[in-house]
Amino acid sequence: MMNRNPFFIQEEILTKEPEFISQTPEKILQKFGLSTNQSKIYLCLCKMGSKTASQLSKQLEIPRTETYHILKTLQSKGCVLKIHNKPLKYEAVSFEDFLEKIIELEVNKIKKLQSTLEMIKKLKISNNKIDFKQIC
Repeated sequence: MMNRNPFFIQEEILTKEPEFISQTPEKILQKFGLSTNQSKIYLCLCKMGSKTASQLSKQLEIPRTETYHILKTLQSKGCVLKIHNKPLKYEAVSFEDFLEKIIELEVNKIKKLQSTLEMIKKLKISNNKIDFKQIC
């Protein structure tokens, strides 16, 4: 096995084309937790600007009820905003803002896992069992 020191890795990064460059935008977004249809809607909003759910449904040939559900999910993920106009429209946040939101969520998950681990380490373990009454 080859020794991978930081200098070798840095050189490899500089000389090798990143894997994501050759992938479709949908595949890249799927790596960040979006489904195929979520990716389609997000990319459509990025390219075309604000749209109604009906417009997205027709353009992407996704059932309208599913489109509303996807838009709600995308809002909760922080990559789509609802514009309170008549008619109600949706717009995409920038990809950079979306990635920052994902990073923030992942960092919070890691912090919660770390604190849970620390709490478990501090708990008294009797008979090789964790007393979950102390956790909750």
